[in-house]
Amino acid sequence: MDFGSLITLGLIVLLLMASALFSGTETAFTAASRAFVLRRAREGDRRANRLSGLTERKEQVVAAILVGNNLVNTTATALASALLITWFGEGGVVYASLVMTALLVIFSEVLPKTLALRGPDQAALRLTPLLAVVMALLGPVARGVNGIVRFTLGLFGTKPPAADNPGITEDELLGAIELHGMGHKGEADLAAMEERRMLRGVLALDDMVVRDVMTHRSRVVALDADRPAAELVALLLDQPHQRLPLWRRNGEDLLGIISPRDVLRALTAAGGDAARLDLAAIATPPMVVSEGRPLRAQLQDFRRTPHRIAIVVDEYGTLKGIVTLEDILEVVVGQIAERGEPILSDLAASGTLEIRGDVRLRDLNRELGWNLPENEAATLAGFVVGRHRGIPPVGQELVLDGYGIRILERRGLRLDRLSVRPPEGPTQGLNA
Repeated sequence: MDFGSLITLGLIVLLLMASALFSGTETAFTAASRAFVLRRAREGDRRANRLSGLTERKEQVVAAILVGNNLVNTTATALASALLITWFGEGGVVYASLVMTALLVIFSEVLPKTLALRGPDQAALRLTPLLAVVMALLGPVARGVNGIVRFTLGLFGTKPPAADNPGITEDELLGAIELHGMGHKGEADLAAMEERRMLRGVLALDDMVVRDVMTHRSRVVALDADRPAAELVALLLDQPHQRLPLWRRNGEDLLGIISPRDVLRALTAAGGDAARLDLAAIATPPMVVSEGRPLRAQLQDFRRTPHRIAIVVDEYGTLKGIVTLEDILEVVVGQIAERGEPILSDLAASGTLEIRGDVRLRDLNRELGWNLPENEAATLAGFVVGRHRGIPPVGQELVLDGYGIRILERRGLRLDRLSVRPPEGPTQGLNA
């Protein structure tokens, strides 16, 4: 082998190494976590700050890498063809194609990309200086390539991708949440499942309105101002709720919100004589909100004001129910038990569950891992009435979407208590 052949072989090896570097850089750059890069940039990492800037021009960076990668691949293949032709004649072209294909695929594509995928975040940070050099050398060529691509897409009536950076989409975030804690066992797995449910609940706040979590007026415990004050005080102290509405005529005349603390303070001032109390005078003005108000906005209102309960009305001003801070928190943390009320997930092992008709389908799906259709009705009773196209009598058994449902108690036109059997035997409790 002469000196010229050795030089050519050395150049081919260098070009293969350059190709591997380009391939690994492309994989690391595209697979790096945007959240990781932004966090490191805010911590003062200069490489992360530069990488974040390059991410804003992702289309150009990828084009520059591809231009460089294809340039070295083509050059390496041309050199190998020339060398093998001198060794084997015209058949050297075939040998060069086979050998270079194997070398490029194994050592310049699969191997570097596999290594980059093992730690794309750190790999992208280490390769940031190389990316900067590539953009400085091939950036103008990449812009020209992108311009040709956009022009070609325009000929076929296809719009190019938006130039602005949309950030992490909700679907991407949900996908990351689903991967959280995967592979954990035992208590760690249960903790990860609960964390995933809470994270999904935080995202759900943007898609829900007050109507989705409020307590309907038929279930609201309120104080009737026309009744004797002593009876109202006894009723207030016997309730697990911290605040109750005070109204007349079943909500048509809303006077305010009463709390046990305010009543006890007024009762002390009155010398313990409940008959002397004027509850309307100590009631605090209520917060009134529309049933279509976004849940996140309502949560912010609760944070900025001393109110922890709001009266919900429709567009005609008719009282529809109440919503509390606790109702909104349950979207994130799950069911919060009141006095004497069982947690749904604690009933999971019993197989067939007795459930109130006003329990929301969303809570059943969340706590028990069921799959009841939440787009048809808000509550279990509403789902049964809608599917049955009427109000079934006590004792009737139905099978809806595989769930065996039996009517246990009914009050007038309201389904008050039902038993539900999930499709496949006992439910497994907390679900991911």
